[in-house]
Amino acid sequence: MPVTDSMKSIIKSCIKGLYVFDAVASPAHWFYDRNALRSTYGKIEGYVKPTEKMRGSIMSLSNTGGAGRGSDEGNIVGDVILHDKKKYWGRGADFHYHVTLSAGENTLEGSLVRVLVRTLASSSSSNNANISQDLNTFRSNYVDFMTTPGTHNDSYASTCHRMFFANKMKGLKLEDCPDNDNHNVDSMDALTLTIPVILKQFANANNTDEDICNSALSTIKITRNVSHEFERYCNAFTTLLLNVLRGDDLRDSVKIAANLTFQNGGNIIENMVKRGDDDPMVACYIDSGFPAMLFMLYKYADNDMATIALANANAGGENVARG
Repeated sequence: MPVTDSMKSIIKSCIKGLYVFDAVASPAHWFYDRNALRSTYGKIEGYVKPTEKMRGSIMSLSNTGGAGRGSDEGNIVGDVILHDKKKYWGRGADFHYHVTLSAGENTLEGSLVRVLVRTLASSSSSNNANISQDLNTFRSNYVDFMTTPGTHNDSYASTCHRMFFANKMKGLKLEDCPDNDNHNVDSMDALTLTIPVILKQFANANNTDEDICNSALSTIKITRNVSHEFERYCNAFTTLLLNVLRGDDLRDSVKIAANLTFQNGGNIIENMVKRGDDDPMVACYIDSGFPAMLFMLYKYADNDMATIALANANAGGENVARG
């Protein structure tokens, strides 16, 4: 279908919304105690600077040389990426994951979306045949961005990034650096970078939905390897976004995406909302994070974006990638 001025406005709003939801959510990111979240911030009602300390921060247990939890003796964090930020990863330090961000400043994942947007905006290609060229360019831009001091101000990088650059330092070719620790990589933040690619390919009527789904998955694989199981979440998310861009009813689109990811998913999401279940405080893993996103979309479908952004932030857990 032709891309109208109205659709162009929606596409711009989608990108703006991504940056807004990311920045609003980051102070409450990975809080799993509602009382601790409320005592720290009260109720988040706008952009807030993340607190300095966060009791139970997993960053204090995370591997500074690669995947998941581990020693803080590795120097991927500090020397290769996240320059001068290693001090926040010390054992028992309990710093907030985004302690270095100002109020309204984007996390690393939000900043990487900007890198990809700039990459795509500088290219005239929008069909599936040429998107691989753009993604190759993005791979180089990603490496330059991550390894150049001062390009962003976040203090946290997820397992996939630490594994990528650990492999790079071992001498692997860039295309061989994406990795998976079979625990922390199949996570909600993997979907974030797909959004600009989906939007750009949607703007070209020659691309089929299958083309766009494949391009979304290829985008994810620039920075991480994901399991075969993850692919259905990527396809469901792409389908959801495409249906909404076409003007389909949001709740109907959510139910379709839910049915693509788990049996009778649409009815389950609908019934959870009707029961009045609390907004979910869930971890980053895709199996819990994706249904939580669908729940929030279904519940707040009639609300304005500000209301949804604040509800998502105040729910805590993996609210950044969900946003």
